[in-house]
Amino acid sequence: MTKKLLLLLCCTIFFVGCSTKVSYFFLDWAIEWEVEEYVDLNRDQQNKFDHVVEQFLVWHRQEELPRYRDQLTLLSTQANDYSLTPELWQQQVTMAKAHWYRIFNVVMPELLPIIGSFDDKQVQQVLTQLKKEQKELIEEYAGKEQAELVKDSDKRIEKRLKEWTGSISEAQKQIIHQANTERLTTLDMWLEYRHEWLRQFEQALLRRNETDYFAAQMTRLLTAPDELKSSVYRDNVDVNTHKFGVMLIALNQTFTDKQRKHFNSKLNELVNDLTELHLDK
Repeated sequence: MTKKLLLLLCCTIFFVGCSTKVSYFFLDWAIEWEVEEYVDLNRDQQNKFDHVVEQFLVWHRQEELPRYRDQLTLLSTQANDYSLTPELWQQQVTMAKAHWYRIFNVVMPELLPIIGSFDDKQVQQVLTQLKKEQKELIEEYAGKEQAELVKDSDKRIEKRLKEWTGSISEAQKQIIHQANTERLTTLDMWLEYRHEWLRQFEQALLRRNETDYFAAQMTRLLTAPDELKSSVYRDNVDVNTHKFGVMLIALNQTFTDKQRKHFNSKLNELVNDLTELHLDK
């Protein structure tokens, strides 16, 4: 729950489907709805949680939005002058991960005591929802043939690319398909990792009264999840990140003038929204 809750913010900013400013102004409501999906807070917990969200959004607007803006501006420059390389793409990924860790460092000291105050019924609410989501993921992905997984990935990336370029050519679809075909398989390892993460998260919740253990374990699960992944899984993810960067570079080189204009217009709008949000005190 905690990890998904905080990731909601990053998703709202980086993968907006409507106005970034509108999304951001309603972010406190979105967080509230997300929490209600997992647990019913009592009055004291709700008041403390509302304070955490309020303080977090003030910090995020002042401190984090300029970082998002600067990263997107850098990515725009690299795309338009064709200087983006797989190594620079890896740096972009590392920068994005750093956003998450900063969010954790700000929010978790205040959020952990609230989670630690959950009663048995609330803990079961959280675990029931998480296990339901895990079951749905297994039902959706487990047992799928590689060809079907590639097809699903093709559709997702094509849809995202079209949102940013306004159109997509057959040649670009082929670049996406080729990249997905060459990507190393990690599905089984991903599902195994999620299972282990959930198991340890459950143990942390059940031992929430052991303050030191609870804080240390939650910190580990949320800031160092790679420790739960096998070395093979981590290596494959690194390879796939590199391959994804290669695909993006190849796609960027095929943009028509119309596609690039659409891409730059959308990206500039996002950068401007982030700037205005930061300056709007």
